[in-house]
Amino acid sequence: MDMHSSGRVDPEATPTTKVSPQVSVIIPLWRGESVILSCLAAVTTHSGAHLAEVICVDNASPDASAALVTHHFEDVQLLREPVNLGFAGGVNAGLRAATGDVLVLLNQDCIVHPGWLDGLIAALALDERIAIAGCVIYSAAGAVEHAGARLEMPLAVGRHLLQVPEQTTPVDYVTGAVFAMRRTAWPAIGEFDEGFYPAYYEETDYCRRARQHGWEIVVTPDAMATHLASSREWDRDPLLYWANHTRMRYRFVAKQMTRDELLAFFPAETAAAQAEMSPFLAAARIIGARTTLRNLDNILARRQGDLPEPADPVRDRIVAEGFAALQRDAFGVAQTLMANSYPDAPWSRMVDQYLLPAMDRVAGTDLTRRASHRRGIGGRTRLLEWLSAYDCA
Repeated sequence: MDMHSSGRVDPEATPTTKVSPQVSVIIPLWRGESVILSCLAAVTTHSGAHLAEVICVDNASPDASAALVTHHFEDVQLLREPVNLGFAGGVNAGLRAATGDVLVLLNQDCIVHPGWLDGLIAALALDERIAIAGCVIYSAAGAVEHAGARLEMPLAVGRHLLQVPEQTTPVDYVTGAVFAMRRTAWPAIGEFDEGFYPAYYEETDYCRRARQHGWEIVVTPDAMATHLASSREWDRDPLLYWANHTRMRYRFVAKQMTRDELLAFFPAETAAAQAEMSPFLAAARIIGARTTLRNLDNILARRQGDLPEPADPVRDRIVAEGFAALQRDAFGVAQTLMANSYPDAPWSRMVDQYLLPAMDRVAGTDLTRRASHRRGIGGRTRLLEWLSAYDCA
């Protein structure tokens, strides 16, 4: 059966798993006191006989999440970590402790629907080459948020698919919010890369690694969950959100892309940076490039350990020089945006655009150029303040 010939998995295929598998559900816990009880209630109610254990990994959450778990769900295994390991570190800790035949990662703010485990197990059983299966995820309002995902090149931007397939279907990757994996695949693929910290792109990296090792990834419409979206990082601190997201996208690029993909990525990313209109996104690119360059030795070492490919010094040089140039370009763009977006006072723009040029024409002064220079210094100062506060990874 060729899964790629039709873009579908044959629904009439004979299942490869004949013994009823036992499932370990692993839930990383971080600031989840508003959602974890609902999440666990749904898991214990809707999982059926396949559920062998539920493991919550407390990533040193500063709220009452862990206490709520121990008080209301005595059968849930709680692993306490001394520090926040991030999503990848948390699931790795849970995976090491798990005993099931199928390992399911679940976000603390996802409410699973009846039959969800049956659907995921059936998807994995369709073909022995399927390592990972995801489900259809809905928003709290009932809109489709995720029905698999694709990785758009050359920028390595992940896009959630919103069209629910009629049957189990191959995809580029599935979200870590609901992520089922057969145990036999885990030793071959390895652990999640904890360098994707605190989150973002770790499941994208993992699914690409799975495919590089000969496995397949699918999404099934027969398993569903509702995402409560308890994290509001993009609202609370948009620069932190975009800095983290860009750092992880760039880590993925530096680790995963081939020579040809890199040669397409850097011109496209530079063009996107030069066209950027948001100071937040421009600064995020600087932070992302600087972090990638600082951690490049670690990233390349992880590439060697995770990917079944020989070392390529030329490719690695393309990565280093590409991100160095991208950092310089992004800094110039961000400095200009900061200067133009944050005038010294509400009336500064009107003064600079109309009053000073008029005075220069009448009196022969040089006030317009001097004001532009002052704004440039102000923009650079504000940008450096941002980088000092946020570029600490």
